Amino acid sequence: MTRHNLGAACIVDENRTLVGLITDGDVRRALQAHDDIRPLKASDVMTSNPTRIRPESSLKSAIEQMENRPSQISVLPVVDEQQRCLGLVRIHDVYKH
Repeated sequence: MTRHNLGAACIVDENRTLVGLITDGDVRRALQAHDDIRPLKASDVMTSNPTRIRPESSLKSAIEQMENRPSQISVLPVVDEQQRCLGLVRIHDVYKH
């Protein structure tokens, strides 16, 4: 996440099906809750079944999904019909365009 400046990483299975999302916030919360996070698995800290978007969705729809919720989010995984992860849309990417 740091190397690619994404703020999140999609967790996928062997078929690239999205199973979760780890954000920088998830990592910070894990650091607060555990003295040593090295033994933790991705499944221990990830958000299971995260909010997601389809590639044909509009940027307006992406922004609405990020903002119109109890706690705002800044990334959305992009998935195809089979829920395979295609990438991430970041709020920063939307505002750049």
